[in-house]
Amino acid sequence: MTSQPSPFASHWLIRDIVIGSHRAAVGPGGVLFVGDSIVEGFYWNRIAFLPVLNAGYSGIWTEALEPRVPLLLQSAKPGIAVLLVGTNDAKKDCTESALDEVARHFETIIRHFEAAFVPVIVMTPPPIERAKRLTNFYSADAMASLSRRIVQIADGRAAAIVDLQKAFSDRNGAAKAGLTTDGIHLSVGAYRGLHDVLEKTVASLATKKGQ
Repeated sequence: MTSQPSPFASHWLIRDIVIGSHRAAVGPGGVLFVGDSIVEGFYWNRIAFLPVLNAGYSGIWTEALEPRVPLLLQSAKPGIAVLLVGTNDAKKDCTESALDEVARHFETIIRHFEAAFVPVIVMTPPPIERAKRLTNFYSADAMASLSRRIVQIADGRAAAIVDLQKAFSDRNGAAKAGLTTDGIHLSVGAYRGLHDVLEKTVASLATKKGQ
């Protein structure tokens, strides 16, 4: 997806204000959880024993998120980061060349974390649940292809990789029944599963860092 005016721009501005107000409460050394609406909907304020700064932006895609990441790293000064983006890049009629461009922006985001010396846990977008309201707007094949690219980029560079595309899918590659509310956004049960995975991953990483 190329640069373009976004209908979510006003929401992103509000999110910037909310994130700024929460930043002081979290303080430096916490967990920066950055990404799209799946991140914004994450409702825990702690992972393991660390406070969470939720920097989720509904509707955002990888290219639009990329310039925000260094600003968030500079202002929040997190000890650990979690990244989950790409769902809004995998729309219907998405081409492989378009996914190549998304992957380049994703790699730039990874370089931002490397430059800031902040270990990042990379999560792939979860799979699509068929026959629900938003299913027809997204491409399951593009989502799977992008997730494979994300894993390849993050391999050896991220502190950990959590492949939700695999963890949350059934034997046919679709999301397990009840995983989402609308085909894309996670259900309460799925969020609990996501939290449990992050709880273990962040705790292990923080222990290694001596936090």
